[in-house]
Amino acid sequence: MQRSPRFAMFLAVLALALAGAVPAFAQRGLKAADAKPKKKEANPEVPTAIGGGGGLIIGGIAVDVGGKSPTDARLNGWREAQRQAWPALWSRMSGLAASTAPKLPDSALDSMVSAIEVEREQIGPDRYVARLAVVFDRVRASSYLGRYAALSSSPPFLVLPVLQDAATRMAHEPGSPWLQAWARLRAGETPVDYVRIQPTPGDVILLNAWQSERRHIFLWRALIDRYQVADVLIPELILERSHLGGPVYGLLVVRFGPAGRELGRVRLTNRSGDVGGLMDTAVREADRLYVAALRAGSLLPDPSLIEPDVPATALEDTGPEIGGGFEGSGGFTVRVPTPDDQTLQAIQALIAGTPGVVGVRLQSLVLGGESVLEIVADAPRDELRYALDARGLRLDGGVIRRKVAGDAPLAPPAGQEEQLQETDEPAVGGQPKSLLPRTEP
Repeated sequence: MQRSPRFAMFLAVLALALAGAVPAFAQRGLKAADAKPKKKEANPEVPTAIGGGGGLIIGGIAVDVGGKSPTDARLNGWREAQRQAWPALWSRMSGLAASTAPKLPDSALDSMVSAIEVEREQIGPDRYVARLAVVFDRVRASSYLGRYAALSSSPPFLVLPVLQDAATRMAHEPGSPWLQAWARLRAGETPVDYVRIQPTPGDVILLNAWQSERRHIFLWRALIDRYQVADVLIPELILERSHLGGPVYGLLVVRFGPAGRELGRVRLTNRSGDVGGLMDTAVREADRLYVAALRAGSLLPDPSLIEPDVPATALEDTGPEIGGGFEGSGGFTVRVPTPDDQTLQAIQALIAGTPGVVGVRLQSLVLGGESVLEIVADAPRDELRYALDARGLRLDGGVIRRKVAGDAPLAPPAGQEEQLQETDEPAVGGQPKSLLPRTEP
């Protein structure tokens, strides 16, 4: 079969076109492969932070507006949500009433708002009913917050959530519901920068419940450096259950820093037995106390944690040792009659201020009955009992109570008795020592 010259020319042009196209396609495919981000391999030894920084979120805003069309009604609802969210943001940052917020035009609110999150909505032909969350940009909102702009972002704080349930204490164990409740808190809902981690097996060992009570400043320095934070927040929740499926009670104790300085405590009750709901409420209450402390200037990082020039001799290194025995650690448990929470706090303060007491911790709480306290002391039991008696507390066996009028005075321990006898001996010259100032005749 003889081909025409025109057909042969067509085949030659087609061959040249394909020869140039194949490298082009290959080069395009190579660029696409290079541009595709490679999947980062997970390192089980490196902790992963969750709940990172973002916008300031004001949620739960209910709107019910109309419009000429469904789209117009929705836009009107979103604009109404912005108007309601700004006073709420001002109140959160300043601690003042929402009515004191500056009046801003819609154009200023549009520049601050970075997103609208729909929690629930119903759209009609000319009506929009929804519950929305407004997300403010931190940087743009700071220019309108004035002197309260510093509260829009705090230093990063590591969260060490401690849960005590049925005499079991846990912190970063994977099955802790208290840890899961803190993971549900969105970062934009609070000005406090909570650093929460997805714990590795090493983190479970390092960030345990015992660590929240240790004062080993060198270990805390290592933890602060590992997680790249300024200090630590320790919210402790103590659960008490009446019966299976019954009401659940909780005592929230909010602490700050390696020293465990208490910022406040809140009593919580859930009559339906919803533990998850109680913990979500506890997280919001803890955040409220931390925000108030941040506003008052009480969340200042400890300089000894981040300044290496602080001498080691000036650092405190006390607290219960991990794995310490009952007798070796100097700790023992006592029962305390606790008709109400105020009585428990008062007795705890008296015990903590007693000479020889290193620490005191609540193990179980029974309001209207007897709660259990653990006391860690570096003094013998007899000396501690005498010191407690001087503070108005009587230690009888395993029970601590307040002294009453009919209680007989305790004899001082043997060592203190000898010191008293030596002090009472007449001084040189045959006259006893006087504690009163000498008067001239």
